[in-house]
Amino acid sequence: MGQPARDEAMMMTVDEYLVAQLPDGKSELVRGELRMMPPPGAPHGRAAMNLAVLLSNHVSQHNLGMVFGDAVGYELIQFPHTVRVPDASFVRADRLPPEGLHPGTLKFAPDLAIEVLSPSECASEIEERLQDYIAAGTTLIWIVDPVRRTIMSVSTDTPVRWLAEGDVLDAGAVIPGFSCDVARVFDGIARQG
Repeated sequence: MGQPARDEAMMMTVDEYLVAQLPDGKSELVRGELRMMPPPGAPHGRAAMNLAVLLSNHVSQHNLGMVFGDAVGYELIQFPHTVRVPDASFVRADRLPPEGLHPGTLKFAPDLAIEVLSPSECASEIEERLQDYIAAGTTLIWIVDPVRRTIMSVSTDTPVRWLAEGDVLDAGAVIPGFSCDVARVFDGIARQG
């Protein structure tokens, strides 16, 4: 017997997703399909937190916008019933609601999306996320690999860059003035092999 046919009853709307009783763990809604992810592990969490703190310090000091952790969903309205949840993200001040944040998802794409690779993710899942963010208007995406200790920087206005320890990560015009040594992103993470 093969896989059962996809049942339309398994599909969700964004409103259903936001009130669903889901098991612990990270989830996303992709074109109505609920996707649960297993806990990615300590190196993943540490790299995401290191980068979020470095960004947040710079962004706050210069009043550039807001940095978010992995609990913020972005409803990508270009795609039906899709909520992406990056491991960290940034939104420019001029794109945030002037009255402050409302409950629920942000109904636009982040300016910077950060995805930290997890052992359970495959290349096609990462590629799908990249394509969704780009199509929705995200101008900068960082794919962080805590095992190889590298960062792939994908920008809509420059060629893809691969950075390793010894290189400097910057956010260009997306977060003016921000830069850090790539090695700082991996502080506290043991080297593999």
